[in-house]
Amino acid sequence: MSELLIGTDSGIFRLDNGKQDIQREAGPPEVTFLVSTQTKVFALTRENALWVRIDNNGWQLVNERPVSEEVWAFAADARMDGRLYFGVSPALLYRSDNGGKNWTACESMLRIPGYDTWTFPPPPHIPHVRSIAPDPQVVGAVYVGVEEGGVYHSPDGGETWESLNQGLYWDVHVVNPATDGVRLYAVTGAGFHRSDDGGHHWRRLMAGLERRYTTLCVAAPEQPERLYTAAAASPPPAWVRGGANAALYRSDDGGEHWVRLEHGLPPQFDVMVRSLTVDANGVVYAAAGRELFASADGGDNWQLLAGDLPNVRALTVR
Repeated sequence: MSELLIGTDSGIFRLDNGKQDIQREAGPPEVTFLVSTQTKVFALTRENALWVRIDNNGWQLVNERPVSEEVWAFAADARMDGRLYFGVSPALLYRSDNGGKNWTACESMLRIPGYDTWTFPPPPHIPHVRSIAPDPQVVGAVYVGVEEGGVYHSPDGGETWESLNQGLYWDVHVVNPATDGVRLYAVTGAGFHRSDDGGHHWRRLMAGLERRYTTLCVAAPEQPERLYTAAAASPPPAWVRGGANAALYRSDDGGEHWVRLEHGLPPQFDVMVRSLTVDANGVVYAAAGRELFASADGGDNWQLLAGDLPNVRALTVR
């Protein structure tokens, strides 16, 4: 039986498949990231405390403060027992090989040509690793997306790096490799991009995407060309004044064309969609602020599952 875990400003909640009641779990008091493997779920708090739940045996504190920097991305390579990654600000990748007990800074990233030109729009203009994705074809290899700095691939877990940025807008929010190991997807501050040659060349694809500030990108597990994204009309500074003016979109052809998803959703999201995930049955979950939505038919129709949760920061399915 699958389950949805919901990380919020007031802890973790659980929704079991086929049930309507959302249950609170005893564990970390608040959560900013959730990452799952076959048998484990990891949670990171605002203070960088790392927790784990193994199977259904309750939450345990792994490391009270594994890194001191601000964490912007968290990922696990489920094929390697204990392999975890943090992306932080200033832009750097950390790696753990023992489930988060100990961490190593991948300082080779600091030597990537052009590192000193990476930036971030708000002062003091410090870039960060915003996205981390294990390479589905090479165990131990990893992609990172830097805001603002582009996409990079390491074949050896962060020891060496290759730049993959020809034709790509460098304000990268998510990099998502397809399972074939050839196609890559990236969402950026200038919209959706796709590479059909392992990241060596990129195309910007915006047909049907009338909002350009794309922030999320997930693929349906059983339909690799079915993608979902969230996009706002403008960057975050404008959200404070008039709301995010955001919407959800789906593509069934790898990003060539997009359709806006509307039925059962707000006319627009004033609070930005923070998390999107798809379970093994194709059910799509989306969280924005205190609201949690679900669609069992690929996004054509949505149901509001909860409207009064604590502010939702992360979703993961197992």
